[in-house]
Amino acid sequence: MNEKVNGVTLRAVNYKESDKILTVFTLEKGKITVNARGVRKANAKMKQIVEPFCFAESMLAEKSGRFTVTEINSFDAFYPIRCDVVKYYVGMTALELTDFLLPDGLESPAHFVILVEFLKKLAYKSINPRNLLVKFFYDCALESGYSVNLSACGRCGEEITDKVFLSVKDGFCVCENCRKQGEGSFSIDTYRYLKKVANGDLLEESKELATNGLKFFGYYFSKTTGINLKSLSVLTDLEGV
Repeated sequence: MNEKVNGVTLRAVNYKESDKILTVFTLEKGKITVNARGVRKANAKMKQIVEPFCFAESMLAEKSGRFTVTEINSFDAFYPIRCDVVKYYVGMTALELTDFLLPDGLESPAHFVILVEFLKKLAYKSINPRNLLVKFFYDCALESGYSVNLSACGRCGEEITDKVFLSVKDGFCVCENCRKQGEGSFSIDTYRYLKKVANGDLLEESKELATNGLKFFGYYFSKTTGINLKSLSVLTDLEGV
């Protein structure tokens, strides 16, 4: 049976002599595994689909629950992401998180829209890439059931103005008066930055604040889901860019 899907390539690995096995996040079927035959040959017509970030309409042939791509119509490869080292690792971190958070076959139109809109902004808008990734983290956490409440102290409801602590278990921040044992502190400036980004304000120019925001979510996801984002580690270690 043949069917048409719209998807973004998350990753690809070599298979046999000239094939690749793709992980593709699709609007219609969620995350699926796809065999791309012959794409490593010099004259392959479907080379573009094996590249990360490729957003394409694909025709799939299904046999015994396995998919093989037979035809593609590429909408966008988001090429500018590949031309900037920061954008590249920001984008790869987003793909890595998407791959980890979504189980195979689970349809998630909201996640799909979040990812595609993020890639569009990353490629074509003059917005700090690190800020975009922090907002992507926040939106994905919210959509996946791992949301973190940044609006006020999660226990007393009062505004946090001085020392701030994170309750990973509860998914919210707390003030010093409400802090329980084991809840770690982080910078009030980072907290204020995260609140701004969560509300859609992506104008912050401080690399230090943005990097701290990325580390915050890297820690949060590692504790709540067990994921260790390798691309994020590279991104936060980049110097001078």
